[in-house]
Amino acid sequence: MSKSQYFPKKVYVEKRSLDFPLTKRILKNVGPVPREIIDDPQEVIEDIKASKDVMGAGKKYLLITRQRGEFVKPCPCTPRYLGCNYFIINIDLNCPLDCTYCILQHYLTNPLITVHVNREDLWRQLDILLHRKRHRTVRIGTGELGDSLALDHLTENSIDLVSYFRKKRNVIFELKTKTVNIKNILRIEPAPNVVVAWSLNSLRIAKEEEKGAPSVEERIEAARRVSERGFRTGFHFDPIIHHPDWEEGYEEVIKILLKTVDSARIAWISLGSFRFPASLKAIIEERFPKTKIIYDEFIKGKDGKLRYFKPFRLELYKKIVGFIREWGGKEIPLYFCMESEGIWREAMGWIPKGEENLEAYLSSPLG
Repeated sequence: MSKSQYFPKKVYVEKRSLDFPLTKRILKNVGPVPREIIDDPQEVIEDIKASKDVMGAGKKYLLITRQRGEFVKPCPCTPRYLGCNYFIINIDLNCPLDCTYCILQHYLTNPLITVHVNREDLWRQLDILLHRKRHRTVRIGTGELGDSLALDHLTENSIDLVSYFRKKRNVIFELKTKTVNIKNILRIEPAPNVVVAWSLNSLRIAKEEEKGAPSVEERIEAARRVSERGFRTGFHFDPIIHHPDWEEGYEEVIKILLKTVDSARIAWISLGSFRFPASLKAIIEERFPKTKIIYDEFIKGKDGKLRYFKPFRLELYKKIVGFIREWGGKEIPLYFCMESEGIWREAMGWIPKGEENLEAYLSSPLG
């Protein structure tokens, strides 16, 4: 059992989810962890909500249940900023890591680490979506409401998902993580339309603000191994956070990345600056009283979120784009997450002509 792997203090299994194959797999892989069969997950959720630190308490427990709604949804792109026509699969909810800036602290009403096990409903919903979108390339991924690989030693989700998507011609599938939980990935035959991606930050931010996550160097080394196995890799510098010596900090990581991972096998790198709903600030203050990242100068953006001033965001982006190009990433597709046309024009030198244009740019690995 690796120290870096998550094992819950206890597993709660919804009674009506007990006979699903994925439930049996998780219970086998979790080992001698106490488990309890429950009728109503809401009762457990309400008990956890009585804790002083609800999110912190919830991360200690694993809930196995069914997805009652849609597994697959369009990415909730920020209104009035350019989106990238991405679809997200919500198999797992919540994350055992505990980053200070995490939006899930504000967004999730269920604080437990949760796995939805009614996998046949997922395949059916994906079949419908991909048939409906059969005349274009769809970008789709996990990792929006939970880390794609943090639970992979328990769920083996990566094996199932790659097996499903490798047979689909009109899709690029992305697994996004901050972990080094790649054992299953290294066992799978690579698929040309599957991208394994890592969220990265400066060494200082990773150390101070990304509690429980492996170091940036460890993530990049995991990416190297996955790349050499034959998978394409992706990287997300999001959120880019202003801090003392930020220029040197981000250049250092980009230098390590592009000296370690073959840039020809990097599908894309995304950039997004720190942004958050105003109501998240109080949660961060309460849970992480030592952090300083929320006390910078922010303005309210078009979407209502607090952001750095546009001139400063532009400075951040120009520098980081320059570092990527300078250290050997001249051909790597770059894109912004939730940014305006003006930022695209000034930092990248071009503007996508709508979502389909950006989609085609980022789908180039299939070509």
